[in-house]
Amino acid sequence: MTTNNYRDFKAEQQAYKDLHPNTRKQVVKMTQDFIMQDGVAIDSETGEIITNKLHVEPKINGEVIKGKQTVDHLAEHQTAHGGFVFAFFEAYRSMNGRFPFLSKSDLARLMFIGTYVSWQTNHLVYDNGRPINKKKLGELLGMSRNAYATFYKSLIKNGILTESETGLMVDPSLFYRGDLSNAPEQTKNLQYTRMFRKTIRDLYNMFNGRSIKKLSVVYEILPYVNFNYNIICHNPDEVQQEKIIPMTLAELAQKLGYADHRKLIRALREIKLDNVSVFGFFSVERDSRKKKVVVNPAVIYAGNGKHLDAIKILFR
Repeated sequence: MTTNNYRDFKAEQQAYKDLHPNTRKQVVKMTQDFIMQDGVAIDSETGEIITNKLHVEPKINGEVIKGKQTVDHLAEHQTAHGGFVFAFFEAYRSMNGRFPFLSKSDLARLMFIGTYVSWQTNHLVYDNGRPINKKKLGELLGMSRNAYATFYKSLIKNGILTESETGLMVDPSLFYRGDLSNAPEQTKNLQYTRMFRKTIRDLYNMFNGRSIKKLSVVYEILPYVNFNYNIICHNPDEVQQEKIIPMTLAELAQKLGYADHRKLIRALREIKLDNVSVFGFFSVERDSRKKKVVVNPAVIYAGNGKHLDAIKILFR
């Protein structure tokens, strides 16, 4: 019995007990022998629609609930850090190898530019949707006129930026906002991670002048960050925890072109936001060269959210 969508289970049980034994058997049989089609309950034998005779509820187990909570938590994390843009990169290929024409400072600027791509069209726009033209982009970047002219020319020449009738557009094989199923074909063979827009912008605005090149390391480490655990490693696409091969600081320094690993340590430690480190270190030995590195998921994160809380704890 139902009243205003409220089920009176006690009344239903009493009504069932009051039924004739044969009628009870028919009721039990009906609940065991029906199919659901487009939300309608149908008797498997007679084809009769029996939706009005049954109360069907979805069966939700603990795993389903936990999965939903993980998805919701990841969505909250994304919102807290200003949403994200997909940053694409080639597996195991260094950013310097991909962009030999860009300096470290330029790489940091490119990462910053990526946070302004529009939803699916990849135009450069402000958060309110207004287009960002050449002049406004220079103002956003905070560069001198001559330095910006050189940088802008390099971006156009190498296809990173395109001047179209509808405005400036960013190569979608670098950055993209929108459903990945709608991403351009040239992204299909690339790896990607979420790059959080507010975090990257806040970091960029904290650095200025010559110090901006220090921020490039955030972009440079993308090809080496494990998708699920945010640890820098040799096999970033490995999903089985026991098979992940962490990369030492000495090895990372070599990948990034640092002759002295201690300079890399200093560079990583200097990058903080609201006094929270972007890079965390751990080691079971005293040798600093063997330290391992974890990246704060408030900056980049590619996982499905399952291990997000465990990583975030490391940066409290």
